[in-house]
Amino acid sequence: MASKSSKKGTKKASKKAGGQPSSAKLQAAKKMLEQQLIFDVAEEALSAASGTDEYGPENIVGVGISEKIRGDVLTGEPCVTVYVAAKVDEELVASSARIPGEINGVPTDVVATGELHTFPFKGRYRPAPGGVSVGHFKITAGTLGCVVKKGASLCILSNNHVLANVNSAAIGDPILQPGPIDGGSLPADIIAKLLQFVPVKFGGLPNKVDCAIAKVTSNNIVSPLEKVYGKIKLPAVPCKLNLLVKKVGRTTQFTRGRITDCTATVRVNYGPAGIATFVNQIIIQSLSPAPFSQGGDSGSLIVTDQTAQPVGLLFAGSPTHTIANPIGAVTAALGITIVT
Repeated sequence: MASKSSKKGTKKASKKAGGQPSSAKLQAAKKMLEQQLIFDVAEEALSAASGTDEYGPENIVGVGISEKIRGDVLTGEPCVTVYVAAKVDEELVASSARIPGEINGVPTDVVATGELHTFPFKGRYRPAPGGVSVGHFKITAGTLGCVVKKGASLCILSNNHVLANVNSAAIGDPILQPGPIDGGSLPADIIAKLLQFVPVKFGGLPNKVDCAIAKVTSNNIVSPLEKVYGKIKLPAVPCKLNLLVKKVGRTTQFTRGRITDCTATVRVNYGPAGIATFVNQIIIQSLSPAPFSQGGDSGSLIVTDQTAQPVGLLFAGSPTHTIANPIGAVTAALGITIVT
C-alpha cells in the first residue's frame, strides 16, 4: 500500500502544501503511532479488565498504512490507519488510546476490524456464522460463505466441492459444522441438508461457478453475521480492478487483498475428478506477504474492504493468487438472495 500511494503523491510531503506525504514520512508516522498505541501501552492493554467503562489500548488491534476513507469512500489519500476492535465516540476512549487527526502532517484514519484471532475457525459454532468450517459429510472441510434464501428456505452458501462433494452428493445429504476433518460427526453436527448445486463440467467445457446451497435444519442454527467483520451490506458490487477486498475463511481467517483481474479464464485441478475450465473469474492477490487464502478457505464470501458488500465466492487458488466466482453469477445460477 505504501509504495502504491507514494507513487501518486508529489514530492511535497505536507498535505497543506497541496501534495501527499512521501513514503518515508508515512513510514515514520506509522512507526511513531505503533510505538505510542501498541508497544508503549502493552502492559496496560493486557490488564484491561480493570472495571473501567473506557475503551483503552486493548481496543487497538493494529496500525498500518492505507487510504483514508470518508463516508465509506476511499479517497486515494494515503494515511496512517489505526485498526480498532470497536469504533466509538471520542469521549468513550481513554486518553492513552486516543488517535490524533494527524501526526507530523500525515493524516490518520480509524477502521474497525473487530477482534483479531490467531486460531483457525475450525470449532463448533451455534449459531454458525460465515467464515467457519463446514462440509459435506464425505469431504474434509471448507468454509461457510454466508446465509442465503431460496424462496422461503433459509440456506447456507458455499462451493459445490464443499457441500456437494464435486457433483457426487445426493440432494438431502447431511452438511456438518465443523467439517469432518475438524471433528464434525454424524448426527450431532448436522446443520443443513444439501438442497441444490451447479454441476462442475469437465473435459474443457466452460464453467462460470462452483457453488451450492444447503437448507438449514433450523433457522436459529446459523447467523447472517461474518465471524470477524460482522454484518454484510447490500447491494453486491461488480468486480473492479484494484478494488480492495477482504474475506473470512476456515484456514487463513481474516485476510485482505486486491483484485487484479475480473475476466480471467482459468483451469482448476479438482484432483481425481479432473481439470475444469472457468471463464470470467476474479483473481485476488494478498495485501501482505501472507497468502489471501489456503486450502479449507473454499466457499468464503469475498466482500469490499470498507463496506463489506459481496463481490465474489472463493473457490480455488495457489500460494500467490486466489480465484473467485463473481457473486452475481452465483446468485443468478442458484436463484438465491443474500441474507444480512
